[in-house]
Amino acid sequence: MARILSRQLAIGAQWETLIGLQKEPAEIRSLAKSRDASFFAVFDDGVGTRTAGLFSMSEEGNAEGAPEPYALAAVLGEMVDAPNVAFLHPDPEDPDATLFITLRDHRPEVDLTVPTLHLRAGLDQWVSEVDGPVKIVGIAPLCCPVVDVTLTLEEIVAHVRKEQPLDARLKVVRKPLPVRQLKIASVSVATIALLLTAGWWGWSWYDDAQQARLAAANRVDPVDAYKQALARAIAAEPFSAGASHARRLQYAIQALPAMAGGWRPATIDCNVTRCEILWRRQAGGTFDLLLSQRPNAQIVDLDNAREIMTPADTSAPAPGRVAVTPVANAPQALDDDEDDGDARVTPVPRTQFLRTAGARLQSLGDYGMDISLSMPAPLVNAPPGVAARSDVPPPIAKGEWKMAGHLAFMDSVAGLMMRAGNMSLRELKIVIDDSKPVFSAQGTYYVH
Repeated sequence: MARILSRQLAIGAQWETLIGLQKEPAEIRSLAKSRDASFFAVFDDGVGTRTAGLFSMSEEGNAEGAPEPYALAAVLGEMVDAPNVAFLHPDPEDPDATLFITLRDHRPEVDLTVPTLHLRAGLDQWVSEVDGPVKIVGIAPLCCPVVDVTLTLEEIVAHVRKEQPLDARLKVVRKPLPVRQLKIASVSVATIALLLTAGWWGWSWYDDAQQARLAAANRVDPVDAYKQALARAIAAEPFSAGASHARRLQYAIQALPAMAGGWRPATIDCNVTRCEILWRRQAGGTFDLLLSQRPNAQIVDLDNAREIMTPADTSAPAPGRVAVTPVANAPQALDDDEDDGDARVTPVPRTQFLRTAGARLQSLGDYGMDISLSMPAPLVNAPPGVAARSDVPPPIAKGEWKMAGHLAFMDSVAGLMMRAGNMSLRELKIVIDDSKPVFSAQGTYYVH
């Protein structure tokens, strides 16, 4: 059973790694129920793994007026700068026992009070199971090795009172309401809901009558309604994801290394705001080598890692920093002028678009690329019977475009969009394997 030393340090917890399959409070309540725990503390190792310490002790251990208790193992994790730590200290309440607390990879693991005669065997066994060096702190008995850092309970209590670490503070496990109270609460909520429904129905009837009178008195001009609907539709379109956005994506992808610590990019999936890169391990690649070069990568499994990249304000890549070398004899005619500004999407006449971008797509298709262009449809349909009015704005239509091919032709996307000026990029995908690296891009064009 857990207990509190020096009126503030809680020991004897069962430490469990939270797997995150459900919300954290629900997972902690489930673990606490199975282990008959009444208090808990959650410690974060700094890389996203959270460990819950479950304490089974009476409410008297946290009586009113007493100092707030803190989990000793979690406090050690903040005080000692080492991944693997063993804390030894004589039990102030039992001269024949010793506190034995360990942290492995910055996460609390063992939290026990053991007989001093058995301490050396338990310590040696734990050290043998740990990968890497172990720092021993505290006050060791004569049967154990000399500690690396002397640390007393008084010093730990002083640190707790000064810093008050939130992760180490004990919290009460919330119990679900009894069935009787739940029934009373359900009946009360149902009664209140019935009263609110009746009030809402009465108010709705009155409000509908008032709205009908207002609608009859104020007829909306169909052209004004069309203008407002067209403005809302235009505001919802990604006009900022034009040629400049495509060029930034191109620079960001070309700046990726072909190999990062024995890992290479297998797929790159970009949308309007970010890119997701899937790194795949090659022979000789390790997690340490990858994270030393790509610190934002998140490990998926032994052979895959995922990285989120925001390509905003990416500058042109330095020579030699490309993920895949272009194929030999790639047609130089596919390279267009560089984007020299923050170009936004602007609708153009349909004939102009077909004679520039449409013809360019046909040329790219002749080079072996897969191309697709759908016919445009109006953003908002104009109201019938007002086409002859002079105050009706010209209709704006949009269609879909797609292109795919060898990765060497990826810069044709930004070149095509820069030439047209009315195309937005919604999605860019790249697949790199041992046979043929390919890309696919799709987006929207706007004409009037």
